[in-house]
Amino acid sequence: MKQTLLIFATVIFSISITKGQDTVNPLTEFLLKRGYTFPGTPNPVPDSLRQWPDTLYYNTTYKSKLMGSVTIPFYFSLVNLHTHGITDASFTLTSTVNIGIGYTWFWGDFIFGEDDKVTVNPSVYFGLMANTGLENGLNFKQGGLLTGGFIGVSSFTLFFAYDIINKAPSLGAGGRIDFYSISQKFLHIMGKVHSVRKHKKVAAPIAYE
Repeated sequence: MKQTLLIFATVIFSISITKGQDTVNPLTEFLLKRGYTFPGTPNPVPDSLRQWPDTLYYNTTYKSKLMGSVTIPFYFSLVNLHTHGITDASFTLTSTVNIGIGYTWFWGDFIFGEDDKVTVNPSVYFGLMANTGLENGLNFKQGGLLTGGFIGVSSFTLFFAYDIINKAPSLGAGGRIDFYSISQKFLHIMGKVHSVRKHKKVAAPIAYE
């Protein structure tokens, strides 16, 4: 367990360093890297191909077709299926800490705050991952080497994977640490962006700063 906590701490510390390297105006940097053109600046992209609205506003809810982020999936128990011929099968419950790396896609909306932060409200997740057991000292035979996918709502995640080492399908429940929740640099926005509803009259437009 100490090894698990050490790895978690190392990952979070590394991402925190990245977050601490934000420029003076991280929201401007965030939008520029995602192809947004601020009003009054040249835009060579035709209107039909633009991903973003002409003007974005603070405290206004926006949606895109899909969002994504690198993620760290983890769970503490697995149900493994073992087959012994065509009609004979058995299940085993494995208690171990499994942690890995993956990518999650999700639906939801987001808001640009006047503090230059992007607040994301996700709904449903799905993704791909690969991980192994930690409590067994990264012993692939005991901890397994699993590849598969997951689906989830809020912080609950259901994993389905195949153990390449032990040759057994597995099912587990756990959670994720999505990198975008630590630093907005890791938030990927896919497809056209549109406002959920018309911005309020008091909402200030986001300007290049």
